[in-house]
Amino acid sequence: MINTLLIQGIGAIGYSTLAFSYYKEKKEQILFMQIIAYIFFTIHYYLLNGITGAICNLIGLVALITIYVFEKYNLGNKLFISITCMLAVFLINIITFQNFFSIFPIIASIIVIISFLDNNEKNIRIIGVIAAVCWLIYAIAYKSYISIVFEVFTLIGVFIALLKNNNNKE
Repeated sequence: MINTLLIQGIGAIGYSTLAFSYYKEKKEQILFMQIIAYIFFTIHYYLLNGITGAICNLIGLVALITIYVFEKYNLGNKLFISITCMLAVFLINIITFQNFFSIFPIIASIIVIISFLDNNEKNIRIIGVIAAVCWLIYAIAYKSYISIVFEVFTLIGVFIALLKNNNNKE
């Protein structure tokens, strides 16, 4: 029982961090908070034996850190790193493919990596909605109840952040 609560708590921390990331105004702040969220997601899915979810989150974490560092220190073009990470997500998960539902975290991971190439915070938030729907489907399939709850909260949070930031720019 304690182990289950711990695993669900780790997931809760990740999802809460992700939801709050979309309230940040600058891309650098969004990416930094998402790095923290991905650390918790990777651990959470690994402990739940969700191989596809864990792999997608681990590769997503590497992509986030790499892109964050590239942008923060102006290290050059991040397109090559992004394409490499997208190919890694696709190839590794095809090799470890479990079932039809495995496609959803793969899609979510690839579109999130694509969003890192965009400098428009609104587009990043919109992609966050699509990714949350994909992860919600995966969570339902694997009966990860904490993930279901927090993906719904994430969707609500991203919609509110979209509205809030849209109103601030007018």
